[in-house]
Amino acid sequence: MILLLLFALVSACVVIHGMGMLFGLRWLGLVWKRHGDHLNLTTMFGILVRIIYGLLLLHLLQITVWAVCYQWNGCFADFATSFYYSATSYSTVGYGDVIPEGNWRVLGSIEAVTGILMFGWSTGVLFSVVNHLLGVLKETRSSKPIA
Repeated sequence: MILLLLFALVSACVVIHGMGMLFGLRWLGLVWKRHGDHLNLTTMFGILVRIIYGLLLLHLLQITVWAVCYQWNGCFADFATSFYYSATSYSTVGYGDVIPEGNWRVLGSIEAVTGILMFGWSTGVLFSVVNHLLGVLKETRSSKPIA
């Protein structure tokens, strides 16, 4: 039962993150098409801020999915505690001040592994975008005539 639940939770996280990445990359494609290689620093900063908030939203949605599972299965007395435990597990902070009973404890460790993977995925995408923006910036600066 718990193994099936873990598979469903991890799958939900992969779907949420994957769909978020697809929407984000599609949005980025539209930005590149609109601006081409003529991005200024303010536009680049705006792109990065939107990407970071988008990634944060994806992670919060995934934390919420785990929290709903904890609450639904009666692991904690209220949703605030479920969300707190989920956030500390997902982010691998794991304070240990709140722990579910019995077999439900294994969910926290699998949530931590899932969080590490999702943070890694986000980091890879963010790195790729920053790398692209730096390339655009470098090209823009090298193509300007010297005054």
